[in-house]
Amino acid sequence: MLRTMMQKNVVNSLSARKRFGFLMISPAFIILFLLSVYPTIYLVVVSLHRWSIIPTIPRVFVGLSQYIHIFTSPDFYYSLFVTLVFTLSVVLVEMVLGFLLAYILLNTKLKWLRIVFLLSTVISPIVIGLVWRFNLGYDLGLINYFLNSLGSKSVNWLGTPKMAVVSIIIVDIWQWTPFAMLIYLAGLESLPLEPFEAAVVDGASSFQVLTHIVLPQLKSIIAVILMFRTLDAFKMFDVVYMMTMGGPGNATEVLSYKIWHTAFFENKLGTGAALSIIMIIIANIMMQSFNRIMKKSQTV
Repeated sequence: MLRTMMQKNVVNSLSARKRFGFLMISPAFIILFLLSVYPTIYLVVVSLHRWSIIPTIPRVFVGLSQYIHIFTSPDFYYSLFVTLVFTLSVVLVEMVLGFLLAYILLNTKLKWLRIVFLLSTVISPIVIGLVWRFNLGYDLGLINYFLNSLGSKSVNWLGTPKMAVVSIIIVDIWQWTPFAMLIYLAGLESLPLEPFEAAVVDGASSFQVLTHIVLPQLKSIIAVILMFRTLDAFKMFDVVYMMTMGGPGNATEVLSYKIWHTAFFENKLGTGAALSIIMIIIANIMMQSFNRIMKKSQTV
């Protein structure tokens, strides 16, 4: 009987601790629900209605018709294509260029160079888009001024579809390569010295040290940079809004800009909400893929 009473006391104590634990984390759950879960549910509700910004216009339930319209629209697939081209381009270049810069800065004593490189990451994207819009201007742009001074013709950076896409890619690379460089630099400085010393003794070349020692130990760092930069580039809006407004035509209309344009310019909140849901689903699929990559990099 004494054993039974002791077991009951232990069970009661554990249940009391669980209740106390749930009580302590309940504010966080409430805040998470209000800031994340509820807006997502509301977004789904809006996506199922023909919804207007103007309050006097009645809201009509249309079910999945807006999703069907999106998936049968060539404009959606073009925006998705532009978004993927932009994302893949900037992420690949930023990861390679960021690693090269980190590898160079690791062996230099000029520590102030790190601060200079990181300045672009602390500037507001709106300001960056506005500044580069003037720099890439056809008539009065700073870039074309330098090209003309070198005897070259002016380039219509923002006036042709291909060059407009190239321009926003260049600006994003300029802004966010230092972020990848910083993460790489932190990873390189945390590597143990013993494998490098052993490689030097064995007569390994610099390329062999890079491919067989440095990169294998940076797998988790590479996965983190890949995840953060891909998701951030996938939802990029500010620079496109300030530099091209999705133009010329719809050449630079990435998904984020298309959502804004559909919801607030075309006055179709329901369709914009449906586009947002689709974008969230794609981002979640990407997140799951990155989680698998990170788990594999940690187990190998």
